[in-house]
Amino acid sequence: MCRKVPEIDAAAGMTTYLTASHGIGGVTRQRPEDFIVDEVYADHSSSEGRYQIVRVTKTDMETHHLVRDLSRRLRISQRRISWAGTKDKRAVTTQRMSLDSVRVEVPIELRNAFVEPIGRSDTPVTLGDLEGNKFLVAIRAVKGSKSDITQSVARLFDEMQDVHGVPNFFGIQRFGSIRPLNHLVGRALVEGDIERAVMTYLAKPFPDELEDVKEVRQFISDTYEFKEALKQMPVRLRYERAMLSHLVNCPNDFDGALGALSMNLQKLFVHAFQSYLFNKMLSSRIERGFPLDEAFDGDRVWASEKGRLRTAVPKNLREVNQSLAAGTASIQMPVPGYETELSDGIIGQIEREVLAAEHIDLDAF
Repeated sequence: MCRKVPEIDAAAGMTTYLTASHGIGGVTRQRPEDFIVDEVYADHSSSEGRYQIVRVTKTDMETHHLVRDLSRRLRISQRRISWAGTKDKRAVTTQRMSLDSVRVEVPIELRNAFVEPIGRSDTPVTLGDLEGNKFLVAIRAVKGSKSDITQSVARLFDEMQDVHGVPNFFGIQRFGSIRPLNHLVGRALVEGDIERAVMTYLAKPFPDELEDVKEVRQFISDTYEFKEALKQMPVRLRYERAMLSHLVNCPNDFDGALGALSMNLQKLFVHAFQSYLFNKMLSSRIERGFPLDEAFDGDRVWASEKGRLRTAVPKNLREVNQSLAAGTASIQMPVPGYETELSDGIIGQIEREVLAAEHIDLDAF
């Protein structure tokens, strides 16, 4: 089992890997077309209903920027636009959105985005509607012969088959690919420290940022001189400029500065912190030697054939593990949040120990 992970993964709670192979190397996302994502839905749209359902394809554009631009074009509040999942920026992504009490009859072209009406619905698009995502990923600059690369891929698949799958970590995009700090902002929000949340977002530089951005972030951290920082902050960083503008006009109003961001983005910070805790729990389970294809006392297991969640206890362990071996069930872990029911038994103990080590009480959510 490979214990050494890149620093960026460890910072997001992924402190171990389940497989030992080193992979094939290479570089991803050298251009947006190298990462193509398409959402998968069960189609429930019709010709009637309160909500206009649209299919949105965007290129190299953040979801929240898209929502802002679309709301301006339609002259509606951003709160009237909902979607199932935030998609990567540096990519070509296709997703569904719903528009509350809006009628769109012809496609809408935005900068780097195309919005196509596909039907109407009595309910908005929400997270539970999304069945999955399809990905097409190009990996460039892979070194080695075709034979070596093929053998490396085969080894990886063999390892995954040995454990009947892979650990379903939340990937780095949930935390920020260039600035993986969404969970740090979320932690500050959960702990009720709004100033720390705002300053983390504004003033924490990361190595992969451009030098001019790193310099202005460090300037903010050192001086709290928001007026001068606004002059230096690049125009392309619209979220930062909106927050700085508020702090210039309303000094020390960090609540208001946070409010310059959309509610969906604020929620994303908290979701990222929840994802970090989930990753820590999953890593701890792996590190302690509990496999992901075998249930233990306290595990929750999704029985796909019966469409229900079961709790593994000593009297049903044999039956549950037979279902896991047959591939008709899978082990589940809770995403920590308000009123989340943690697992029982030894697995629940692992989850509670992670929360204790992170000094987090679920009621804080």
